[in-house]
Amino acid sequence: MIETIFVPRGAEENAVRAGLGRSGGSIRVIATGIGERAAARAAAAAIAGGSVGSVLVTGLCGLLSPAFAVGDALVYRDIRRADGEPLPLDARLTKALASRIPDSQSGVRAVTSETVLVTAQAKAALAERYGAGAVDMESFAMVERLQQAGVSVAVMRIGSDASTDDLPALDRALDGSGGVDPTALALAMVRRPLLGARLALNGIRALAALRRAIAAIAAG
Repeated sequence: MIETIFVPRGAEENAVRAGLGRSGGSIRVIATGIGERAAARAAAAAIAGGSVGSVLVTGLCGLLSPAFAVGDALVYRDIRRADGEPLPLDARLTKALASRIPDSQSGVRAVTSETVLVTAQAKAALAERYGAGAVDMESFAMVERLQQAGVSVAVMRIGSDASTDDLPALDRALDGSGGVDPTALALAMVRRPLLGARLALNGIRALAALRRAIAAIAAG
């Protein structure tokens, strides 16, 4: 079903590889940077390198709807930018994917953001404007380029922060090239220790859920 997985490098990539284990030996994992530009570069490079087959774009996401909880597996129905129309995902692949992940939430409308949404107020505004239930920084760019190349794409993301959660100033830790500045990240967490602690605990929970979801896909 899934031949290639795109996932942000680091902890999310590690969770995907752990979930695949030996069962997913035939599935290719491509690690991307954070943000649209890094995601677009990864998709373009994969396309240029040859066939990528049916694709799953995955990783963590922010939740915009109180209907979803941290650790939920969200299977996107479509993904949009703020300035354009939504891109529908491959319906057949999406349905097959959702059927393999226990308790997954399907039919989710999602939006891509150029920055990390660090306040519950910003999340609520985006949800109200677009009727979206989830937000991430990479999916639209990858889906757009892969679909232009004729590739079937599905997106499954794990909620890592609730719609009501404020976050540390994580946007300041992004280095602009798809990576994270460790010093800036540490400072952001220290400046808002309670928010940082909650984010860390939610991250552990979300990464464990990502590993389980990928294991379910590989086992199917």
